[in-house]
Amino acid sequence: MEEENKQLDSMKNPIIQNDEIDLIEVAKTIWAGRKLILKITAIFFAIGLVIAFGSKVEYEASCKLMPESQEGMKPNLGGLGSLAGLAGINLDMGGNGALTPELYPEIAQSVPFLLKVWSQPIHFEKQDTTISSYIYFKEIDRPSVLSLIFDYTLGLPFQIKAMLSKKDVEFSTSNKDNQIIRLSKEDTDLLETYTKRISVSVDTKSGILTLTSEMPDALAAAELAQLSIDQLTKYVTDYKVSKAKENFDFVLDRYNETKTEFEKTQKDLALFNDRNRNVSTAFGQIELQKLQNEYNLAFEVYKGMASQKEQAKIKVKEETPVFAVLEPVRVPISKSKPKKLLILLSFVFIGLMSSIAFVIFKK
Repeated sequence: MEEENKQLDSMKNPIIQNDEIDLIEVAKTIWAGRKLILKITAIFFAIGLVIAFGSKVEYEASCKLMPESQEGMKPNLGGLGSLAGLAGINLDMGGNGALTPELYPEIAQSVPFLLKVWSQPIHFEKQDTTISSYIYFKEIDRPSVLSLIFDYTLGLPFQIKAMLSKKDVEFSTSNKDNQIIRLSKEDTDLLETYTKRISVSVDTKSGILTLTSEMPDALAAAELAQLSIDQLTKYVTDYKVSKAKENFDFVLDRYNETKTEFEKTQKDLALFNDRNRNVSTAFGQIELQKLQNEYNLAFEVYKGMASQKEQAKIKVKEETPVFAVLEPVRVPISKSKPKKLLILLSFVFIGLMSSIAFVIFKK
């Protein structure tokens, strides 16, 4: 009974013979449906053309940095560190600070960081203007042809809903006292899109930091990358040296106070000596000895604070991280998006495979 069913199936579908695919019959089927295959492939090719030439042009710029290792600040764990590494345990607590390179990508995607970056002016060569990224994307940038086609076809209901529910524009504000940030709906959407334009990656083995930026203008992409890396290194530096800087400021204030006190006692002693060149009375001797003791004490305190000030200054320099530039920012020459040839080849391949599969299964 099973053999009869197989024979009936083979008669219905000549491609399958004895549970095996007849490649010759497949080729004949494909050749017979070549017109349909060409039509479907042409449709996919046309879709690929629309996407390839309708997408927005983007340029990508990048740079590479090597953060200072600061080996002297890390404990020497010897073989224990190697064993912990094999077990997947990280014993490196990042020296005196808790800010490790693995956190740099999170910093670059934080809202305060992005707000500082997009508010800084950069030069857009195509428009021959220097404005902030925020102003460019809010007032100058225009959607691509592909976006317009989508918005007024499949996205038309969403456009109508947005127009009906649109309220007055709420300006972006921030409260510096309690670090509360308030953005309008439009600015929030713009910021979410902007996060994709800046990315930071860190190689955990070599410690090399790579920052990449993407903009519709080649020069703007390079300037955004430089601006972002400057802002990131400044943030890391400020965080690393914050405690040492606070200590230095405190010591500097005390140093200035002791310096003022020392200069006052020095002046008082000089005035007394000028007025009493030949001191013979006991009271005069006591007053001179008193001023001399105050001068000596003020000098010792001043000398000690001067030494502490120099030590605090050295500590700030020791805590300041150093970033060696491995690959500086370069203005990109070629476009990063859209990859027209790849898009066209992909759609042709998808169309060809889909049409062949359709013809075979239809048969």
